[in-house]
Amino acid sequence: MKEINSQKEMFVNTLVLAIIILVIAVFFWPNDAAKSQSNKLDKSKTQIKVLVKRINIRKEPTINSEDIGDVYKDEIYTVLDNVDTEEYYWYKIETSKNVVGYIASDPKSEYVEVISGYIDRTAPEIIFSKDFLLFEDGKENFESVTCVDEHSSCTLTHEYLSQDYVRFKAKDEKNNESEKDIKYYKVYKFNESAKETSQNINASYNFTNEDNEIEINAKYVLNKDISSENKSINYTPIITLYDDSFNEIKIYTTYSGIEEDTINNYDMSLKEEYIDKDLTKDNAIGIKYIFKNNQSNIKYVRVGFIGVENYNNDANLLAYYYSRYYAI
Repeated sequence: MKEINSQKEMFVNTLVLAIIILVIAVFFWPNDAAKSQSNKLDKSKTQIKVLVKRINIRKEPTINSEDIGDVYKDEIYTVLDNVDTEEYYWYKIETSKNVVGYIASDPKSEYVEVISGYIDRTAPEIIFSKDFLLFEDGKENFESVTCVDEHSSCTLTHEYLSQDYVRFKAKDEKNNESEKDIKYYKVYKFNESAKETSQNINASYNFTNEDNEIEINAKYVLNKDISSENKSINYTPIITLYDDSFNEIKIYTTYSGIEEDTINNYDMSLKEEYIDKDLTKDNAIGIKYIFKNNQSNIKYVRVGFIGVENYNNDANLLAYYYSRYYAI
């Protein structure tokens, strides 16, 4: 009787051990069929090697996509395509069993390694030939902006961030992107005279250059009325000079009011007859700016004025004006 029980116990133990081995073989050890799905090593292609025990094959590059199979540790696959998301790197593969899908790898703790070829994750480089862009006559010119990519072609797009800066974006064929900002200047020519039109003021300029002494006569004409309580009584001229790199040049300049057909005196105060009156459309401020360019290093200039009183009053339409950049 003891011998029979002992045989039964041995049989049960053997059966349990066999079941455990079978479970391990099925769930944790890739069988020959699984192993045979691996691609052949080919160093002429971009290939990856699986580093973890098992990875799901998904129909699409998303964790919510249909699970259509598995790959196993040490298997090798040729990369047909790759898609990078914020969470995973996805590799499109085809097994030797003709299963086509995507396997994922964590960028922080990779599930696969690239053993041959190259996966392009490098963003293209944006190159500026100068520190700024120059738009002559206000016309866009992006010839000095290029992008380069080590492994594919790239395309450039741009958007204006403000009146001073433009942002360029470069994208390569794998959708790797980079961006870079640069300052731009719209520059215009005087050609002896020039005109500007804005919402509140129309400006006109006459320009002369005799023996490097430059004179700019400016007239700023109102487009709208200003009530007496909102206007300025005194005005301060503005002039800024620049070299060819738009660095500001500090030199002695003079300016004075132009009294003919204007509301201001020579000293840039309002004429007496306008002090207690509303200013009306077509009233004008006149200013003469004079400076010397003896070293010929002044290439650009901007002029304008500031109203001393009511400067921060939005209703004071003659509180401030600053011209475009003009080439000397």
